[in-house]
Amino acid sequence: MPVTFSEAPPERTRAVVEFLCAVFGIKDLPPNLLPDAQAWKYFAPHPWSSAVRSYVLETENGIAAHGCVAPVRFAAGDAILDSMVIIDWAAGNQVPGAGLLVYRRCMEAQKCSLLAVGGSSDTLRILPQVKWFHSKADLRWFARPMKPWRRFLRSGKTMRDWGKLLRNLSWEFFSSLPSSENWTCRPARADDPVFTPAGEFIPLLRTRAWIDYLRACPVAKCQLWILEQNGVARGHALTANLEGSVRVADFALAGHSTQDQTTNAFSALVRTLGDENDVLELVAGSSLSQDMRAFEACGLRYRRSTRVLLADPRKTFPPESLLEIKPMVGDSFYLYDPANPFQL
Repeated sequence: MPVTFSEAPPERTRAVVEFLCAVFGIKDLPPNLLPDAQAWKYFAPHPWSSAVRSYVLETENGIAAHGCVAPVRFAAGDAILDSMVIIDWAAGNQVPGAGLLVYRRCMEAQKCSLLAVGGSSDTLRILPQVKWFHSKADLRWFARPMKPWRRFLRSGKTMRDWGKLLRNLSWEFFSSLPSSENWTCRPARADDPVFTPAGEFIPLLRTRAWIDYLRACPVAKCQLWILEQNGVARGHALTANLEGSVRVADFALAGHSTQDQTTNAFSALVRTLGDENDVLELVAGSSLSQDMRAFEACGLRYRRSTRVLLADPRKTFPPESLLEIKPMVGDSFYLYDPANPFQL
């Protein structure tokens, strides 16, 4: 049966959503599949891609697989390394190996490497067996309750909810928050830059245009913060509020930073978010140990790990390199269950 691979323009969005719902058994559309979310992911202007980022694999019987390109860039010295994550990735039963074929065709179309961050149990079972995927450091997630009683008042008040309340109260009130020293946090202004860190890793390349694209996500209430040391801007954080569960989509300080600087800057962010009435828990993730130590020092507890795989057929990344992965890579900063948005 002939198979074609092509962009899916806006007039095909309804067919794409129907296909995704059929594959995943979805009856009620989740926030990430509503029309404004689809328009943002697939067609909104993006600094690093063409207008259409939605691709379909088709036969004469209809859509066989789908994937949406979410571009990512890394900074390796003076070199810019283009990559991508495929989100809304799904394959039906029409074409054997259709999902992997979408991956391969997207890499050919974009001429860059591909990151696979997390995924379903089937994805995590299949991809590590594919020879062109290689494991990278996991994205590790941490969380801290911020206002346990207010969180409890929104629950069903079952015995399990009471148990969570007691646990979260103990975590909140017996987890000391280190001093922020000379660091402060404020909302970003239109003319503020964003920052890229440096270290024994290949960092994500941040630009204000890319951060502003992510900040426009219609699924979450996003906010860009500037972290200042002695009144001088030295870092930023991008947060996404999902009905009270606030995910730190990005946290970055400029250049090389000490562990104390990282911890103090993150403490300033936590203190600022703690003053926000609608922040009921804080969730952060990173593949970098220095970030993780800062999270734990600020009272966040380890929750889970998300596997990261890299397909790099052109060998643009140095072998065995550590990649900086943050929740803003792909869709992990805004995917959530409205019935239970909290991690804790």
